[in-house]
Amino acid sequence: MNKRRKVLDIMAKYPNWGVRLVAEKANCSPSYAHLVRQQVKAAEYRDAKAEIAAESTAAATSVLVPSTGVSAEVQTSYEEHNDIPPQPLATRGNLLDIAKAYITKDRQSDHGDAEDNFTRIAQYWSVHLGTPVKAHDVAVMMALLKVARIKQNPNHIDNWVDGAGYFACGGEIANLQ
Repeated sequence: MNKRRKVLDIMAKYPNWGVRLVAEKANCSPSYAHLVRQQVKAAEYRDAKAEIAAESTAAATSVLVPSTGVSAEVQTSYEEHNDIPPQPLATRGNLLDIAKAYITKDRQSDHGDAEDNFTRIAQYWSVHLGTPVKAHDVAVMMALLKVARIKQNPNHIDNWVDGAGYFACGGEIANLQ
């Protein structure tokens, strides 16, 4: 079994694992596991998961949700993690639950600590803009990016979810400073 196939199999079998755990299990570097994760298309990922499920003696279950307004990445997450109710998708509670799930799960292995990441982005933006930018400003600006996307397509649910997540992260960061 080649290294890429091994990483794909592990990602399919353990979809909640971060790249460090996948890399450790696959005996490869975290950067390689991250690269494979980025390159994997949603269909390829689902195929790998189906292959593992077929080999397994346990029956696999999944929640199917309509893909209207949801990106392939988020659709895959719904199916693999069973992390939201399937219907109706766009209720206030569901949108906030999805945002909460995204910002409270361990994303540190992929993106680093949210406060550190937003502070680093603020430093880059400060240099580029020639004016001081703080970490909570980054959250506001990212949420405004989502607002601009909502203006273009208000039916794309990901933008509403991401905007809520950015505002929640920004509120936390502002109250920590």
